[in-house]
Amino acid sequence: MTGRGLRGRRYAQLMLFATIAADVFLVLLRVPGPSFIGPMTAEPPSPLIWSLPAVGILIHVAGLAWMVRIVRADPERGLTSWRAMHRS
Repeated sequence: MTGRGLRGRRYAQLMLFATIAADVFLVLLRVPGPSFIGPMTAEPPSPLIWSLPAVGILIHVAGLAWMVRIVRADPERGLTSWRAMHRS
């Protein structure tokens, strides 16, 4: 591996760590807080209200999984890559 590939991998790992740290921080802010402030007899929010944040969280988790896949991949394959194997 060259220095450029290693440097890029370090940046990708740093970005992944920063994203996961921000996610943990946001979860810690949300978990201990009250679910609502108001009368005890208030109606619970409809499931439709929770669908948009749920979709956003699912997309975020899918993006994190894709980023982990990219970080774990070999950035500079040797002669075993598919291009090298199909040369004439």
